[in-house]
Amino acid sequence: MSRARAGPYAAVQAHGLRCWPKYGTGKRAVPARPKGRARASPFGQQCSKQQSAHAGPRGSVEAAEEEFGAGGLAVIGARSGGSCSRGGRPIRRRRGSGGTQIWWLRSSAGGGRERSRGGGGECPGCVRGLVGGEAWGCRISRYTSASVARGDFANNQGEPMAKTKKPRSSAPDPPAGAAHLPWHHPPAPPVSTALLISLAALLLRVLVSVGPYSGQGVAPKFGDYEAQRHWMELTLHLPSSDWYRNTSANDLAYWGLDYPPLSAYQSRLHGLLLNASLPDAVALRSSRGFESPESKLLMRWTVLSSDLMVFFPAALWFVWVYFKCGVGGTGEEGMSGWTWLLASCLINPCLVLIDHGHFQYNCISLGLTLGAIAGVLSGNELVAAALFSLSINHKQMSLYFAPAFFGHLLGKCIKRKYPIVEVMKLGFVVLGTFALVWWPFLHSYEAAMQVISRLAPFERVLIKWKRLFAIKPLKLMSLSATILAFLPSLVQQVRSPSNLGFLYSLLNSSISFYLFSYQVHEKSILLPLLPASLLALQEPHLYGWLMYFGLFSMYPLICRDHLLLQYIAVLGLFILIYYSPGGSSKKGVSIPSGAKAVLSLALLCSLLLKVLYLQIEPPKRYPFLFDALIMFICFSQFVILTLYTNYKQWMLNSHSRSVGRKKDL
Repeated sequence: MSRARAGPYAAVQAHGLRCWPKYGTGKRAVPARPKGRARASPFGQQCSKQQSAHAGPRGSVEAAEEEFGAGGLAVIGARSGGSCSRGGRPIRRRRGSGGTQIWWLRSSAGGGRERSRGGGGECPGCVRGLVGGEAWGCRISRYTSASVARGDFANNQGEPMAKTKKPRSSAPDPPAGAAHLPWHHPPAPPVSTALLISLAALLLRVLVSVGPYSGQGVAPKFGDYEAQRHWMELTLHLPSSDWYRNTSANDLAYWGLDYPPLSAYQSRLHGLLLNASLPDAVALRSSRGFESPESKLLMRWTVLSSDLMVFFPAALWFVWVYFKCGVGGTGEEGMSGWTWLLASCLINPCLVLIDHGHFQYNCISLGLTLGAIAGVLSGNELVAAALFSLSINHKQMSLYFAPAFFGHLLGKCIKRKYPIVEVMKLGFVVLGTFALVWWPFLHSYEAAMQVISRLAPFERVLIKWKRLFAIKPLKLMSLSATILAFLPSLVQQVRSPSNLGFLYSLLNSSISFYLFSYQVHEKSILLPLLPASLLALQEPHLYGWLMYFGLFSMYPLICRDHLLLQYIAVLGLFILIYYSPGGSSKKGVSIPSGAKAVLSLALLCSLLLKVLYLQIEPPKRYPFLFDALIMFICFSQFVILTLYTNYKQWMLNSHSRSVGRKKDL
């Protein structure tokens, strides 16, 4: 192997410097920079002329210490297919026909200066090379691969390093201090660790599912359990043209289907499974209100299997992508951060109580959304577009996330070479997915409008509001308030799309819909809780605060379903996980005194209201007094958190920006 091909790697190994290389192959061949052409360095200086690996030295130990401070230099490798980042910001890459190596030079002393262009967070310097070529470039003016090869570096005592050789077959060890460097991404834990967390999350779901469900034994309409069973009955025995139409066999007044077609297909699939095992549970007309231990077991099994097949893989994919791409992580959490984030995603108290206690299939739509988020973060935007389209077609409430996806993907497309082409690709995927799902209902305009009318029932609204306003002004007021709430978040992502900003935007968009959209059910808090759990490492206090009051907002529903024991159990488990050792290093950050006072007062009021709700009957004139007080307290906390997360998104530093130029779709 030639000296130019080996680059600084062999020289660094020979001089005993710590190094950690990774290799990748570029997708496009880009000519090397012509000799003599200067370019700006991360420090605002001008780099020296491009030199070959045989060029003379460009610096010395004194120059290195003048630039970085006293101490040795640690050589860290970064994968060429991704990024070396502070806060997730990728750097520009050089591609070569033979592949790419990227080498980072970073001061191992804590007192070194870290200057960068425009306040950005690029690493202090690097030596890059084209594996198949002769040209080696230097990101700072004083060091090239030649200076590395000559050994113009010293150890921490200022003495020349001994030129020890290592066998070529032995892989270099990671640097001792790499775990504390901002661009170091901790390796994934063993499969056994992820498996244990997944099994614990599954066991929790099984234990909660043993309890009662929505409307158990409460005739004549029962609850959501009966609604899901009834939809299985309808989709199993009726043609698709009658699923959303009022007929003699389909009384829309009795739990008419009001979710998009993909949810209907899911009901049909589960109906086939129930019909094979217990036909009486899904018999047309005669099965209304059917309840038995066997049917409960089968129905609970359908939710568990859906969770395992959709939400669990999506959560594992997201956590792997989160650390692989360095989304907002500092690398300090290591293994505990990986496991803590996975537990935060899988052991979501609200999701467990609603899906496996109350009885719904939110795990499917949220799992598809989570998979779409992982696709965006990993650069698979077309896959993400298809998954998010499927999520919307399973439950229309997934539109809560649409502004965040739209703003982020549009911002990335604008920064690419052919923005119109990139937008068209995404549009074709979205339209194709919708056409595939809606195909049975596209044979006529009337059939399609029947479905749409069931998805947006504007006649459902609080009676008090209907007395004060007509439906049309109510819709306009709700639409205006919702747009004004999520617009700042959308604009920020169009201007400066970033991975971390995308997660904040998902939270800001979904909670805006939850606070101000036309019709909101208490179960809709599950949507903003999803991105909040994804930000658990970055914002642990926000995650804990929102999760607690999200649970509190569902307290009346939980009491009606007789799930108070399960509520206390999952809340206690959540507190244990949140305060467990390890996890996010930011859990120890003190909360400002003002925020602590507000939180303490809200917690005290929530505990008092929980007792009053169970022990005292409300006045007959105001039968929902305690419900209204609970909603008022939760709304106030959600508004405060919304203002905070919008502020955090806009104040994201430049380390997390400009992820749109990395690759084409």
